[in-house]
Amino acid sequence: MTSTPDATDATRKTTFVTLVLDETGSMQSIKDDVIGGYNAYVKTLRESGQDYLFTLIKFDSNHHDVVHRGVPLSEVPDLTNETYQPGSSTPLIDVCVKAIKATEEKVEAGMQVALVIQTDGQENASTEYTNADLVQLIKEKTSAGWLILFLGAGIDAFDQATKMGIGPQYTLSNTRATSGVACAAAGTQVNAYAKSGLRADAAWTQEQRMSTGGSMPPAGGDDATVPPEPVVPQPAATTSKSAPIVDEIKI
Repeated sequence: MTSTPDATDATRKTTFVTLVLDETGSMQSIKDDVIGGYNAYVKTLRESGQDYLFTLIKFDSNHHDVVHRGVPLSEVPDLTNETYQPGSSTPLIDVCVKAIKATEEKVEAGMQVALVIQTDGQENASTEYTNADLVQLIKEKTSAGWLILFLGAGIDAFDQATKMGIGPQYTLSNTRATSGVACAAAGTQVNAYAKSGLRADAAWTQEQRMSTGGSMPPAGGDDATVPPEPVVPQPAATTSKSAPIVDEIKI
C-alpha cells in the first residue's frame, strides 16, 4: 500500500534564512549566552520540519565571516568558543545593507526570506552606506514579504530598529542576561513565518517580551509609523587603511 503525500508537502516553500550575528567586543561578556542561544535557535529550525537554507554572517568593524552560505541545516554545526570570538566596533548599517543585498542575490523565485539581526550595540562604525540606504532596502524587502527581526540586547532596541525601518512588532528589546533566550525564541518566530508565509505570524508576543526582560514597544507603534528616512549621525566615508570596514558579502 502506497502512502499519500501530505497535502502540505506540495505547497511548502523553502525559506532562506540569514542570521546577522554581532561579534563585536561588547559581546564578550555575554559570549556563552549568545553561543547557547544560537545553538538553540538552529536546533529549533532544524526540528521544525520546515524546508530551510541557512546563512550565518558574523561581523565586527574589521571583518565579516560568512560562515554558512545557503546550506541545509543538517550541514550547520554548533557555534563554539573557538568559532565565536568577539572583538572591535559595530558597523551595523554597512553589514545589514550588504547582508540584504547578498541574500537577495542568492534567493530563488518562490522562496520565502527571513533575516534575523542580533546585536548588543548601536551603529558606530559604518563608512560605506547611510541609514537612509538601509531604510529604503528594508522597506523594499518587507513590502516583498521578507520577515526581518531585530534583537537588541541591553540597548533601546525599539529606537535603533525604528531608525533602520523595522517595526516594533518585529523588534525584541531584551536584557543582556537574556540574550540566549532571545536568540532561541527567534527560532520559534521564524518557524511560524516559514509555515504560513505571513510576517504577522512572527510578531513577538507579550510572553516572549516578558521572558526576555519585559521591554514593551512604544504605544501605537507599527510598520506604518516608521519614519521614511530617519537620520542618525554617520562617520565620514574614508578609504584609509585604518578605517573600519566590512568587505563585500558574498553568499
